[in-house]
This record gives sequence, C-alpha cells and structure tokens, in this order.
Amino acid sequence: MVSASLGQVLFKKGVLTTGEVTLKSSILGEFLRLLFNPVIFSGLLLYVVSTVLWLVALSKTTLNFAYPFKALSFGLVMISSRVIFMENIPDLRYFGILLIIIGIFLSSLAKG
Repeated sequence: MVSASLGQVLFKKGVLTTGEVTLKSSILGEFLRLLFNPVIFSGLLLYVVSTVLWLVALSKTTLNFAYPFKALSFGLVMISSRVIFMENIPDLRYFGILLIIIGIFLSSLAKG
C-alpha cells in the first residue's frame, strides 16, 4: 500500500517532467517516452514491489479482510500530494478520508 502510493507520487512527478500525455501521436512513442523516464520507471518498480507484497498478504489472510486496507492508499496519496506538490485539498476531501479510515477500523473489528 505504501509502495503503491509512493508509485503514484513518482508517476505524477514523472509526468511533470515529461509533459502532458495526449496519446494523439504515436501511442508506442508516448509509451516509450514514459517508460524511459527514470522517475516513472521507479514508480513502476514500486508497483511491482507492491504487487508482490499484496500476494504475500493474500496468502496469509482472506481477501474480504485485506482488501479494505488498500483504501488507505487514497489518504496516503492525498496527503503526499499536499506535502510534495503543494496541491490544495478541500476540507470535504479530508472528511471523506476520515470516513474511509473509520470504515476500515470498523471492518477490521468484525469477526469472521
């Protein structure tokens, strides 16, 4: 979850350096331009790490228990976007993340 969230931050940082992705020209050319950006490539590697860790987690618990915790990445990405990119976050969005956290907490208390 943390590695996937950091991957999102690196994706954003990468496209800030490569420029807007339009897919109006060669799709293969756009793909290669993005893939060979070291920041975006690092984000992809973090996604691979995240996937392996997710598979480890799924091997140890049920999907219906583990999956809600993936929602924490919404909050991590939002806070990261505020701290790193100085993006404005509306108060209502903070409230939405709080509701997600409360929901995950309540879900984790359920037996079964």
